[in-house]
Amino acid sequence: MKQIMKYSWGCLLALVPALIMSSCEDEETVGDLTSAVMPSSIELVVPAEVQQYIYTDENGAKVLPMLKGETIQMDYGLQPENVTYPDVIWTSTVPSVATVEDGLVTAVEGNGESATVIQVAPEGMYSGSGIYDNVRVVVSNTLVQAEEITIDAPADQVYAGETLQLTATILPEDATYRTVSWSSSNESVATVDQNGLVTGVVNDEVHASVTITATSLDGAQVFGTKTLTVNQIVQPENITIDQMYAAANGYYCAIADGSLNLNFTTEPADCTASLIEWTSSDESIATVENGVVTFNQDGNFGDFTITATCPETGNSSSIQMSMPAGLVRELFHNEDNYTWYNASQSGNGTQSSHVWHDGYITVTTYTQNATAQRGDLKCWSPKTYLHAGNYPIFAIRMDDVADKYASEGVTARNITLDASGDCDGTKFSGGLNGNNNKWLHDYKCSDGSHVFIYDLSTQKWATGGTLPANAVATFTTFQFKYADIKTIDHQIEYNVYWVQTFKTLEEVATYIQSEGLTYEVVK
Repeated sequence: MKQIMKYSWGCLLALVPALIMSSCEDEETVGDLTSAVMPSSIELVVPAEVQQYIYTDENGAKVLPMLKGETIQMDYGLQPENVTYPDVIWTSTVPSVATVEDGLVTAVEGNGESATVIQVAPEGMYSGSGIYDNVRVVVSNTLVQAEEITIDAPADQVYAGETLQLTATILPEDATYRTVSWSSSNESVATVDQNGLVTGVVNDEVHASVTITATSLDGAQVFGTKTLTVNQIVQPENITIDQMYAAANGYYCAIADGSLNLNFTTEPADCTASLIEWTSSDESIATVENGVVTFNQDGNFGDFTITATCPETGNSSSIQMSMPAGLVRELFHNEDNYTWYNASQSGNGTQSSHVWHDGYITVTTYTQNATAQRGDLKCWSPKTYLHAGNYPIFAIRMDDVADKYASEGVTARNITLDASGDCDGTKFSGGLNGNNNKWLHDYKCSDGSHVFIYDLSTQKWATGGTLPANAVATFTTFQFKYADIKTIDHQIEYNVYWVQTFKTLEEVATYIQSEGLTYEVVK
């Protein structure tokens, strides 16, 4: 009976009905059959020296590159180890690319994209069992060597005991071998495995430098390097938050700023700052992480306290901050976060654009018609929050093209503060105080720029009238229409220096003077 069963599980299953019908004197043989150990899994084993060439493609498949004529002897492992019948079947889906016999894979021919799947499965469970393992073999007739290797890293530093995953990119894209050999310049500082995973090592140097190298596997000796800093974990003992952004020192947070980086010092100075625990007294207004305070964008305002605590000593430092309703402030000091710029218009083959500079932007107009230019300025925040009681004065400092381009024939322009929003269920929209040059005051500064001033507490919107003084108004559209710039037949530029709200006209004057400017009242 055992001699018959060793041929295949298919034959075995065919014998089951006959065995059931056998006489009592066959019971011992039936017991042998039912105690057979069947395989639960199989693993294709590639020689250790070949494993470094295997990579994972975009579909998640294991890929092994081979050169024409190359042979690799593969093996397999069955689980459990005491399977009764360990025979297996090896197959190649495209024998014209590579063949396999008793695990010996031979690369036949290919253009670097030609592929076959080498599979191993238990012989008796070959069809439909789901128990198999495979590797995709790609064959190249000739070796395409690496010419350049670059290393990408999500960070330039890693802490001792933590890991950082590096990725090597090989050029040209059709290089035969798509993996590299990884090495560390100092394994007492950091180690790296064959997949590019770097692990920082505990050592006596607080900030140690190490160079990780990725070298091609094709003999071309092409390599790329990445220098990392390995930081030791040093517990913070004390922290002091700089109070320059404290409400008590006259600083108020503007919701459209998005975030703010607190300055702080620690003892020791080179401690692991990420261990410091940061908390906010009101996360509906602002959250904090590693000293970066992030403001809500939902229209929540008020006072809040940020606290930093050293976990081992319990020493802490706090700063009391305030985000008042109605404060709008765009000073163009953050290239990655500014909210006012051109409205992206186009006409007659031209379009508006802008360029950021530290402290201002330059807007380029587009051709409105043959004799006029236009270049609207828009707030791109999803919402602008105003409060006519807290901050009634809305002002913008920018160039007046009627002055700047007077020598080129510009004699007119129309500026309208236009918006759309609501407050306590009332809709507000259209131009403030009407259309075209309806500001309340015009201050001409000593550098030639103008400050156009509006009063939200007295001037009316075309729809809705005057904003209430005791509630937050939410606007989804807020812009300056800068149109009908006549008479000029080509694109021009104007600068915008800031857009802000103030409590009083006196605050506007003080702010202009703080910039080192004087001004005269035009209107």
